[in-house]
Amino acid sequence: MTEQLLLAKRLFLIGSGYAEKNDPVSAGVSISLFQDSIEIFIWSLLKTLDAEANDKTPFTAFFDLVKNAKGNKNNSPLPFKAKILELNKARVNFKHYGNLPDISEAKKFKAYTEEFLTISFYEFYSIEFSSLSLAELIPYPHIRAQIKSAEAMLESKEYEQAMAQLSIAKAMLFEKISDYLPKPDRRLSDGDNFLRKLSGAQSVRLFGPLTQYLEKSNEISIIALLGIQISDYFVLQKYLPAALKMAAGNWVLQYHNRLNPDEKITKNSINIITSAAIRAKEVIGE
Repeated sequence: MTEQLLLAKRLFLIGSGYAEKNDPVSAGVSISLFQDSIEIFIWSLLKTLDAEANDKTPFTAFFDLVKNAKGNKNNSPLPFKAKILELNKARVNFKHYGNLPDISEAKKFKAYTEEFLTISFYEFYSIEFSSLSLAELIPYPHIRAQIKSAEAMLESKEYEQAMAQLSIAKAMLFEKISDYLPKPDRRLSDGDNFLRKLSGAQSVRLFGPLTQYLEKSNEISIIALLGIQISDYFVLQKYLPAALKMAAGNWVLQYHNRLNPDEKITKNSINIITSAAIRAKEVIGE
């Protein structure tokens, strides 16, 4: 049950990312993901309540099935029936008929979905939707612990401290993926010293820029493998400090030209790294 609730929240958060893109296709994708999020939640609820449903039960019947289910002793209804059926209709229009929604529809249905899930999670499972951590889906204990620490800092409005914890999680994650990619030999840049001695020209810089290019290409490969959109990565670059692991195993943070995060940026950054960490298992298979 918990995995299905986590999946419902994950789909909602992915849909929320598409809702911010302000183009009709992204709006349609976000609407589909919002509906999928709600449908997964309701299917989980139908099983919990021992409702009379099967694979052919239409989405429009879910509301009555939940209310009349054997396990629903108080006949508690799902909230916002009209709004959620409106969302389902918009999803059908996009997915089955190719009708592109207005970009404003995405933000409207995001609000509908968040309201529905927030109330339903608490009403039927006594779970705070906002506090349900997707970090539970991360298979790497050290990375999961860093992200959970960042979430705790976010909750207490310590945004810079949250970003510090998150920067270490990001470095751990990138290090894990980079182990599977070819790395430029750091001795390559020493070639410039050899050329300077050979030519006598102190301005020679050939291997240094080549090394930087190869390192940046390696970084871009990691971003692509983890499914991080380049626009999201630019956000991380602006706000996350650089995390450097010392030989003793401790971490040192560098804040050169970093912007101060607010609640929205911190929450978004946590979602980006969490999603990437969940995807990492699919990439490296461990």
